[in-house]
Amino acid sequence: MIVPSASAPDGRASALAAAFEGERSHLRAVAYRLLGSLADAEDAVQEAWLRLERVDADEIVDLRAWLTVVVSRLCLDQLRSARGRREGYVGPWLPEPLVAGLGDGGAAGGASVDAGAPVADAALVTGTAVPVANGSAGGVGPLGVADPADRVTLAESVSLAMMVVLEALSPAERTAFILHDVFCYDFGEIAEVTGRTPAAARQLASRARRHVRDRSVRFDPDPARRARVAGAFLAAAAGGDLAGLLAQLDPAAVVRTDGGGLTRAARRPVHGADRVARFLLGIIAKGVRQAVEPTSLRLVEVNGEPGLAAYEGARLRFVAALHVADGRIAEINIVANPEKLRHLSPAPGGSGGSGGSVDAA
Repeated sequence: MIVPSASAPDGRASALAAAFEGERSHLRAVAYRLLGSLADAEDAVQEAWLRLERVDADEIVDLRAWLTVVVSRLCLDQLRSARGRREGYVGPWLPEPLVAGLGDGGAAGGASVDAGAPVADAALVTGTAVPVANGSAGGVGPLGVADPADRVTLAESVSLAMMVVLEALSPAERTAFILHDVFCYDFGEIAEVTGRTPAAARQLASRARRHVRDRSVRFDPDPARRARVAGAFLAAAAGGDLAGLLAQLDPAAVVRTDGGGLTRAARRPVHGADRVARFLLGIIAKGVRQAVEPTSLRLVEVNGEPGLAAYEGARLRFVAALHVADGRIAEINIVANPEKLRHLSPAPGGSGGSGGSVDAA
């Protein structure tokens, strides 16, 4: 919750703060998809509030559009400055995972953010509807929109598989793609964010769209099938069943592990079902051998897709997102960097959880 500025009349300040709070979930959903960091997304949203306080809000025609432009500009600057650091990152860089039910409830950002506001809330995955305003966001604007078949749903856009693809885009391309193809903003607004002409903004989105197509990120639309595959994968992984794992993996499956140089992890992606299965069984077995407390694997939802959470006692060791396509697991993205797991709570009840959890011994 925003604390109204003491310098503004109480009534107007409170109304402005309430209006801003109404847009917070949308702004955080945009910022997280651009940055892949919960803390950085929250910082961008908080800075947008500070900038809103410094302008005459009565002159803003569309508050959501104005705030989205501000947040997107902040994120674009952050992406540009972070590009060099990510290129020097130890091993694959993956976003901070959003794990349903494991958010710690603490918000990063500043003293004026309510500490009770959830960080990894459902709106970050599902997003919020973008209303049609002035013929722009949320509909077919004067500069047109992508073919509906090219649209990326809000849930798809936050999956780790898609965010890995977005990491390969330039900061401006990523911004144009997220704002246009995911949140339906028009190219005039995107031009305002990127500092380019609307025609150039269109080209940014087009290049990004081609790149996403070339990477062929496929999504299985059947949640029940995804859940069955994840359950069978969990049982095979926990039981050391190589044949069981291979039955759930796409022949061209890939696994990425993000340890950030802070924990042991493969520094390059592992490709091929057999290599992936043996790699996973190896790290699970090694974790069991080295563990001081009992280990367990728990089924969770990671960025809107099925996944696993690995525990030693109540301590979260890693989170794995399972990307299912055509009934098989095509990608496994494992976040083991402890700095990217700090926002997630320990296992419920001080153990590996209840139903959907199995011992990894």
